[in-house]
Amino acid sequence: MDKPADGRTSRFSAGIAKAKERQKQYQDRLEKHPLTSFPIESFRRFNKIEGKHLAIVIALNLFVAVIPLIIIGYAFISAFNPHRDVGSLLASNLHLTGSTAAIVKDTFATANSGKHVALSISLISLLITGLDVSATAQIAYARAFSMTPLRGVQKYLRGAAWLILLLADTGVALTLRHLATRYHIWFTLGVAIVLLLLEFGFYLVTPRLLLDLPFKWRDLVPGAIVCAVVASIVHVVLTFFLRNWFGEYGHAYGGFGVALALAAGVGLIASFWVWIAAVMGVYWERKADPAEVAKMEELSAEIGGSQA
Repeated sequence: MDKPADGRTSRFSAGIAKAKERQKQYQDRLEKHPLTSFPIESFRRFNKIEGKHLAIVIALNLFVAVIPLIIIGYAFISAFNPHRDVGSLLASNLHLTGSTAAIVKDTFATANSGKHVALSISLISLLITGLDVSATAQIAYARAFSMTPLRGVQKYLRGAAWLILLLADTGVALTLRHLATRYHIWFTLGVAIVLLLLEFGFYLVTPRLLLDLPFKWRDLVPGAIVCAVVASIVHVVLTFFLRNWFGEYGHAYGGFGVALALAAGVGLIASFWVWIAAVMGVYWERKADPAEVAKMEELSAEIGGSQA
């Protein structure tokens, strides 16, 4: 009486085994295909370095430290003009109009009226959380490249240099996007090329700056090109989302809604940065000579040991 049931169970088990085998074969083909192998390996590297956790830490510190720094930096650049504010800059860059633009502008104080508050907040946030942004970025790149993170004074000096480079790159990018809205289409195309070159230079320099290792430039170039192109696409997509978020959250919660939209945007940027570290690490290992990879790992271990 039990034989038919046993036969059905055997066929069911055999069917599951065949399905798993087909799935494994399909997965192997994807991992070996030139168009899909790199994204799969990058995604695995992102999970391996605990990318989600690092992104959350970076996003929190960015929101607390970097945004006030951008506000006070813009105030200094505009010579504390009482008629200028970051809200107007955001509205111009995101092409906001109507009530949405008004809400965003009202959220931020003018450069003159908010200078004392912004300055105090910026200094405090820089000392407390600003350096944590660069420290976490160092950890992300060290894990992505399978290197030893820097320690001691060298860690904070290089982290501070990277943070200054990041703020300068962000400030120049915001300024150029603001100017691009006022001039002819050819000027806008020129600005787009300049921004792409800025992104490329930033991602090319970052691994050597954060890890203090003499990577060969030619091995870093492919990853930097990919990151610069994808970063430009992400900025366009993020602009679209921020416009919608500012409108929806702003009308629902006012200035607090604008802050929520900014926090969401910063979270996406932080996740993208950590993903970029994974991409750069994978690309470097693919392009560099195996002997070069072993040499960098040995040198990194020596630097970490000497600092410890």
